[in-house]
Amino acid sequence: MDCCGFILECPKAALISGCDPNSTYDHCKCFEENAKSNLGPIVEKFVCLSLEEDDSVTFCVRDKEISFVRNKIASLSSPFKAMLYGGFVESKRKTIDFSHDGVSVEGLRAVEVYTRTSRVDLFCPGIVLELLSFANRFCCEEMKSACDAHLASLVGDIEDALILIDYGLEERATLLVASCLQVLLRELPSSLYNPKVMKIFCSSEATERLANVGHASFLLYYFLSQVAMEKDRVSNTTVMLLERLGECSTERWQRMLALHQLGCVMFEREEYKDACYYFEAAADAGHIYSLAGLARAKYKVGQQYSAYKLINSIISEHKPTGWMYQERSLYNLGREKIVDLNYASELDPTLSFPYKYRAVAKMEEGQIRAAISEIDRIIVFKLSVDCLELRAWLFIAADDYESALRDTLALLALESNYMMFHGRVSGDHLVKLLNHHVRSWSPADCWIKLYDRWSSVDDIGSLAVINQMLINDPGKSFLRFRQSLLLLRLNCQKAAMRCLRLARNHSSSEHERLVYEGWILYDTGHREEALSRAEKSISIERTFEAFFLKAYILADTNLDPESSTYVIQLLEEALRCPSDGLRKGQVSSSK
Repeated sequence: MDCCGFILECPKAALISGCDPNSTYDHCKCFEENAKSNLGPIVEKFVCLSLEEDDSVTFCVRDKEISFVRNKIASLSSPFKAMLYGGFVESKRKTIDFSHDGVSVEGLRAVEVYTRTSRVDLFCPGIVLELLSFANRFCCEEMKSACDAHLASLVGDIEDALILIDYGLEERATLLVASCLQVLLRELPSSLYNPKVMKIFCSSEATERLANVGHASFLLYYFLSQVAMEKDRVSNTTVMLLERLGECSTERWQRMLALHQLGCVMFEREEYKDACYYFEAAADAGHIYSLAGLARAKYKVGQQYSAYKLINSIISEHKPTGWMYQERSLYNLGREKIVDLNYASELDPTLSFPYKYRAVAKMEEGQIRAAISEIDRIIVFKLSVDCLELRAWLFIAADDYESALRDTLALLALESNYMMFHGRVSGDHLVKLLNHHVRSWSPADCWIKLYDRWSSVDDIGSLAVINQMLINDPGKSFLRFRQSLLLLRLNCQKAAMRCLRLARNHSSSEHERLVYEGWILYDTGHREEALSRAEKSISIERTFEAFFLKAYILADTNLDPESSTYVIQLLEEALRCPSDGLRKGQVSSSK
């Protein structure tokens, strides 16, 4: 039996076990043996035929013709190779009609250019999108990768991202979708409330479309849902994102978390029956803390005894913890309530509610100073806006307006748009009211108070003074930086990062901006990049903060004696640079 030279029709190749679909139209061993010896009329005939066919092949789109080199377009993919060299009728034709294959004349011309140059950057974005679709339809993987990478590089702003992401999802272009997502995430939280962005992330088919390009993950939706909850916990966007979070859950703990958070959101929306459903589902999956949410939701729908009984069962069936007794106190009265709260504080001193309740109870009894002392106990080691707000009101009740102003200013450093008194009074407005009862501070007074409070390690007082200075001069980047240092010391990382970004945005010089960027990078775990920023800042201008940043990074990275010596040298260099004295004292004590 004669062999035509292809694996598909070779009798000997048919006897070999196994099949590689990608090699179906490759040459067989018969062809290779005959080619080496230059024998065989069949092979000679095939070679002559191939040479003739490889001259050109014409593709038509309606009345337009585009000529291709046959072997070049065949090399784009296996389907083209099969079409042009296999057993299809097109392999015998010089002209092939592409009028019904969804490609324009310009698109087909671009394909021809790509077969010769392997470049897509020669074309406008619209043509590259058409090439991407063409590559997908005909399995041209290299062309698809080139189009994907080029389009990804064109995404510059949110408008570009919103236009291109739909194409990327439709054509399953991984890099393009990733680039668009990066831009959309960079614009959070504002981008989340754009209707087009909501459709991308929140629609019922969103997770499936993102999963097709490898970008639908639990972590992505967890991040988005956290941003949405911080912006508006009761919005429909938050609910939809949490529902998508549940769809992305692949492990039991992920599903528990998604259900519990849905329960919390429904509770705040006052949709208590739905809250009961989600809390119960989370508890059934093993999330014990969701039983506390279930009890609260039951209490809201009038099932007070059922709520109390549920919390009692948690305490009896599990090892007691502080939150269990705190939750039971919600359903107790009088002496029993105080006993539960005291026991909750013993088991977990970080719970703030027991301190706040006891402070308010003492306030109602007329013991204002005792109430302030009670709330001081939690503020000393856990700073929060609600505790500062309560203490500010207690100081107002005690006619101690200066202390009330201090706490309000410190509170605004943590959360600049905070609304006090159950959302009825803005923090800024309360500051204005308190200023009528307190002597105004000049810039010199502020610096004296800052030195005094910084030296005595009164971090809340220092925070308040700096915030007062920023009210008078909001563009001072070094004040924002000082504020971030205090917030870090008070374990308020989120507020500290916000201040660092504001410092970076208001920086008046390149070397200063590099230092703030270095701290941002360091605090987010990018030490090498942070060190690079410090060194670049030093190369521009030798400043205290640049040397201190470099020393701090190296001290946290290397602990060997040689590195320690170098760190000390850097700190000594820092001390030789001008500074306001506050930070130099910190360096001297660290040495």
